[in-house]
Amino acid sequence: MARITAEERAQKKQALDEMVISIFMNEGWDHVTYDRLAKEFNVRKSSIQAYYPNSIMFATALQGKVLPLVMPLLNFTSKQAFIDSWLKAYKDEQQHIFKEVVKMLLDNILKDGTSPYARGAVLKLQEMLAANIGEKDAEDAMKMVFGEIIYTRMKF
Repeated sequence: MARITAEERAQKKQALDEMVISIFMNEGWDHVTYDRLAKEFNVRKSSIQAYYPNSIMFATALQGKVLPLVMPLLNFTSKQAFIDSWLKAYKDEQQHIFKEVVKMLLDNILKDGTSPYARGAVLKLQEMLAANIGEKDAEDAMKMVFGEIIYTRMKF
């Protein structure tokens, strides 16, 4: 098997990251899979796994890309305003990216315990909220919105 240079590896990783972002934005988190990426790049799944050792790592391609898209949808002025804005954004079909971000966070947190990437994103949101409303209310709000989303996804 031929070795690739560090530069070639970085270029391939960038191309994979761009494909992860494209699939995520256009089709949603459920479509970002080893099979899909392998098909898009006409390689084996094991080649993709060299760049993303587990599926949680797909989220690294989205770092810094999706949070700026969802932040304007959230109201950080009070606990209730945050909860209301979160639930409104989640239920708004025009804001499918918000729903996909939440789905990604939940899937990554629940799949292997607390993923450091998903945990970091949730803690960042909580810290931003805490700066406005205090730590206890921020923690309560995060528990409320994630609990509500899990309950909603159960589809009674």
